[in-house]
Amino acid sequence: MSFHVIATYTAQEGKADVMAEHLAAMTEASRREPGCLDYRVIRSADDPHVFVIIEEYADESAFEAHKSTPHFEEHGRNGAWTVLADRQVVTGHEL
Repeated sequence: MSFHVIATYTAQEGKADVMAEHLAAMTEASRREPGCLDYRVIRSADDPHVFVIIEEYADESAFEAHKSTPHFEEHGRNGAWTVLADRQVVTGHEL
């Protein structure tokens, strides 16, 4: 059963384009991971500081492996997360 992650990131005022650059790099690299089935980032049309990340992995261990990748470290922890105003994450399995 695949494992899903839906995250909403809100960038600090004036930092939305920085976040967008990091999330675009994360998308490209994450899609190449063996356990990644889908990875998409949606930028809100109503508020350009808000991004929704939709991820699907073969299983939870593939998601855990994703969090150990160099691109997660560079563009997640040391990139997008450094300009966060808010972050909400929901993980689980599809019904």
